[in-house]
Amino acid sequence: MLSAAEVKALRSRLHMSRAQFARLCGVDSRTVVRWETPDGPRPTGAAQAVMAAIQEKLDSDPGSVKRVVKFLAGAAAVGGLAYVMLKLLGTINGSSGEEE
Repeated sequence: MLSAAEVKALRSRLHMSRAQFARLCGVDSRTVVRWETPDGPRPTGAAQAVMAAIQEKLDSDPGSVKRVVKFLAGAAAVGGLAYVMLKLLGTINGSSGEEE
């Protein structure tokens, strides 16, 4: 589970405002504020899974920040968390996430 500092560091690393990050995670921006507060709640469920996957990708390939940010900007525009989950599931299953 990501700590408050890790959530804030991830959001900062992605160059996203709280509002942008909230849209991506499918939550209200006040939830992001609470996640970034040391004694606040931690992300759970799909939002936590997406953040962990993004953090793992950035940690394993530090040069991918721009590509990840570009992908996430598109994902947020298309449908936020649902789109990211679909793409992650497609990647896990070895497909592009698009029907053939």
